[in-house]
Amino acid sequence: MEEMEKTPNNIDEQLLDYLDNKLSPAAKSSVENLLTTRDDLQKRLQILKIISHNFHGQKREEPSKNFTFSVMNRLDESPVKTGLSTSNGIFLLIGVILTMGIGAWLLSAGVFDQSSTTIDLNKIPLTQPYIRFTLPSISVDGKLVVNIIVFLNLALALIVLDRVILKPLFQRRIQPGQ
Repeated sequence: MEEMEKTPNNIDEQLLDYLDNKLSPAAKSSVENLLTTRDDLQKRLQILKIISHNFHGQKREEPSKNFTFSVMNRLDESPVKTGLSTSNGIFLLIGVILTMGIGAWLLSAGVFDQSSTTIDLNKIPLTQPYIRFTLPSISVDGKLVVNIIVFLNLALALIVLDRVILKPLFQRRIQPGQ
């Protein structure tokens, strides 16, 4: 591999100063020497010329005179609510609790006591061409699966209860004047 000449770290700044004629004669000569030997810097200079030309004609936008005043006046306003509305959250909470109750009732009635199955991983078609050894069979207990689903529903119900009902309730109590 050919060893490239070392490029200064601030070459973009030097090229921009070169375009704006802000360099001393010695620095200008140094940049011109680099430009004659390096094609990549010539391309970079062309890109910077285009960018510089486009920006010099632009007028800088400034905020209106009362921008700071209007922002400062709005600081005390309450933020826009995001997330679930209270009524949707209550319906979701009722649905989760009903699902959890039905699952618990079915568990207590013994519906899932006799439901268990075995999954043989060797019968999966993808394993035969890629896996050379035999895989174990997995026994799945229906009662355990439903218990896990009921537990996850309980966790979801607690999260919804916290986010939709308890958090807004306690925020209203904390805020003065409400």
